[in-house]
Amino acid sequence: MDRGAAMLAVVLDVYEGGKDLIPGWMLKEHAENAFATGGVEGLRRYYEACLTGSGHRVKTTLEGDRRKTLESERERLMSMYLGAAPVSRIGTRRPGRGSSALVA
Repeated sequence: MDRGAAMLAVVLDVYEGGKDLIPGWMLKEHAENAFATGGVEGLRRYYEACLTGSGHRVKTTLEGDRRKTLESERERLMSMYLGAAPVSRIGTRRPGRGSSALVA
């Protein structure tokens, strides 16, 4: 999966987890459009705009039902945007530490 598709998957994960709570939520359509027209950078700008925009009601609604939010998934999306390894690295080797040094 390429970087843009992985970033879009994060957004869609939040959307799928909360669409039943927010009628008429256009997150999926807008994110797909941002990615289609602006690529990875367009999707990142859209994501950041959602965080600073009128997302308080959305965040409160999702958190109240213990769902993922754009805020809770920001680190995951940004690690993909920056091209870093996935956030969860349990069981991967630390560079320069030999074959027995595993990340706890």
